[in-house]
Amino acid sequence: MSLRDSLANDERLNALEGEVRLLWAASRKYNFNLHVLESKAQDAEDRLETVASQSQKMADIVTEQWIQIQRLGQALHITQILTFDHALLFAERKKKKDLSPPPVA
Repeated sequence: MSLRDSLANDERLNALEGEVRLLWAASRKYNFNLHVLESKAQDAEDRLETVASQSQKMADIVTEQWIQIQRLGQALHITQILTFDHALLFAERKKKKDLSPPPVA
């Protein structure tokens, strides 16, 4: 092997070592970016779970309040019917001059 071949091989080796250093640097950069993205993805997943849990709690509260509203509506309806019946009974008794309170059901 001549001196010229030896110098050419050294230059090629130096070029390959430089390329390896660049590839290692790029690899480290990509690994760091990958770690950052994984961390952000985990944070987003945690926030999503929190929001989903809060949403479910709110849905449960709305359902319970809707049930309560329906029960109150039924109670109001029953009260209106009883009040109307009581008023009719009182009016009938008034016609008969019987002003004593109506019997309790």
